[in-house]
Amino acid sequence: MKDYKLLYRSYGLLDAKSIQILLESFNIKSKVYQESAGVTLGLTVGGLGSANIYVKNEDFESAMKVITMMENGQLEMPDIDLEDQTNPDDELDLMDLHEQENEDEEN
Repeated sequence: MKDYKLLYRSYGLLDAKSIQILLESFNIKSKVYQESAGVTLGLTVGGLGSANIYVKNEDFESAMKVITMMENGQLEMPDIDLEDQTNPDDELDLMDLHEQENEDEEN
């Protein structure tokens, strides 16, 4: 583990795995470890419940940038106005209608 550095301490394995997936989306490999007593007892708070995320020394700076963006909310998806979204079923109905019109024109 001397090639790895502690990047982040999270509240439980689920949080740590979510952050690990986030890091992977930026092509940063990481390792997640949780105290075995925390895993056995299902703890998610305190020292035994925390999970540590480690990254390679050469990836530490890039990984810290991702963590900083995450903590500042800079990775959140923008709000989407659902009224502006089309319904896929409506699009299929339109396609069927166009196909039927084309068939009628051919006959």
